[in-house]
Amino acid sequence: MKIIRYITLIMLVALVYSCKEPMLVTLDDVPRGIFVTLVLENSNINSGDLEGTPITGTFDAPASNVAKHDITVKRIYDRGDSETDYVFLESVTSFPYDFSVTGDELADLFGVPVEEIFGNFFQFECEATGLNGQVASWDNLDSDLVGSPQQLQGFRFRAAVVCPSDPNVIVGTYTAVSDGEFIDFPGEPVSGFEHTITISATEEEGFYSISCFSFGLYDYFFGTAGWIPAGDWEGTVQDVCGTFFITNTFDIWGDTIRGEFTFNDDGTITVVGGNTYGDTWTAVLTKV
Repeated sequence: MKIIRYITLIMLVALVYSCKEPMLVTLDDVPRGIFVTLVLENSNINSGDLEGTPITGTFDAPASNVAKHDITVKRIYDRGDSETDYVFLESVTSFPYDFSVTGDELADLFGVPVEEIFGNFFQFECEATGLNGQVASWDNLDSDLVGSPQQLQGFRFRAAVVCPSDPNVIVGTYTAVSDGEFIDFPGEPVSGFEHTITISATEEEGFYSISCFSFGLYDYFFGTAGWIPAGDWEGTVQDVCGTFFITNTFDIWGDTIRGEFTFNDDGTITVVGGNTYGDTWTAVLTKV
């Protein structure tokens, strides 16, 4: 249950602050698994400046025990309905390593005209081989490493080729009418729950803030139960050439939030969302 995870977090914080002397460890005292980090600097290629806005980041091996880090990538297109197999991109053998790939290079890799990758997503998956021959991949990483963005895991990440975004399409105040089911509240689905949310432009092209990623449902369930502070929980919406979705958004427990926006003929917007814990919701937005 999420409440157990929340209590555990509070207990750990209290334990740390209750110690008069810091508990220090040396790296030699800690078993070192095969692990590669990635600090992603840019994950969006601008369709109007393909060479000037490459996907960039820095890979590193904190324990200095990685022999190579193989990078593969797949192309996701047709608004997410189609995708290729993973294709080998490159192998990293020294760390830290400054990673960079342009839109033209990705188009060449998949053998398509560069115009065909506008609005496409690219999912990168990596495999690290240690000096001892052990192999680490997304599939065998501990859940704490893949579930927490603070761990900077360098085994799976996503990028996109984006187009100029029109704020008038999405910015505004909306009445959200939501249905939702939450795992920790079995037999208590909510239907027709109304909440007011606001979507605002940010300083970054194609990114928008949403005042509550759950459209009030986190407050309805977790807030009412006293598990979290009452109120809204802000998130981020991205526009990739007309495809809007929630991105780079995490809840208080570190679960990733998702949400896909569909623009309906009657002017409403349907958002199908949820989190990696398994809670799900659907909201219909009507502009006020």
